[in-house]
Amino acid sequence: MDLPFMTAWLDDLLDPKSFNDYCVNGLCVEANDKVTRIVTGVSLRDQLIDAAIEEKADCIIVHHPNGFWKGESQLPVGKFAERLRKLMNNGISVFGFHLPLDGHREIGNNAVIAKLLGLNPVHEFVHVGMRAIGVIAEWNTPATREEFVDCLDAAFVHGVQNKFFHGPEEIKRVAICSGSCSASDIKEALEMNCDAYVTGSIKEDIPIFCQENGVNLASCGHHRTEIFGVSALAEKIQAELSIPSRFIDLDNPI
Repeated sequence: MDLPFMTAWLDDLLDPKSFNDYCVNGLCVEANDKVTRIVTGVSLRDQLIDAAIEEKADCIIVHHPNGFWKGESQLPVGKFAERLRKLMNNGISVFGFHLPLDGHREIGNNAVIAKLLGLNPVHEFVHVGMRAIGVIAEWNTPATREEFVDCLDAAFVHGVQNKFFHGPEEIKRVAICSGSCSASDIKEALEMNCDAYVTGSIKEDIPIFCQENGVNLASCGHHRTEIFGVSALAEKIQAELSIPSRFIDLDNPI
């Protein structure tokens, strides 16, 4: 497939222009005019590039386009230059999609997490631009806190990292926001009558906020809540475009 067609297909699917993001969304490195084999991963890193070389891939798609965040110089010097040389010398183009792969209603991290938990999406929250990234979803029947944790342990290979139970004893409506969250995000979920909040990594103030505001919250790891979008994207590309695509999970415990 021609690279421009792949670029247009991804832009049409993920609609990056609707998100007010803080990194490049779309084509980051143009090292080939064709796409014949794809590797996806959470973060652009040396190990992922080496894996793509081993797979004989000519395209990498990541959720975290490290090196292309706003505020980074992007000058081809030092480590960044080393990485660019390896990509260019091996003919591997790179796409990055950050918030679009959190908020997509079908293959986004939060939509997939809701599905894995057996929840039915009812609302969106955490708007960033014209689109939202978070999902609010419900069970038909309320779960106990213990059942809630069991569901999370089943959905996430490494289970729950931290849990804070200061809210309702029964949980029916759950707010899901992969990656990380802020107190304002949790407050928005509370205003939408959520019984619990699921996220990735948390800051120091979050346990205090949960205690003082009566919140049930479970954190399951920043990386580990963001494996789902790039994995689902690889499956969709292979099914719809017949391009061999493989998600490679290089775990990051945070």
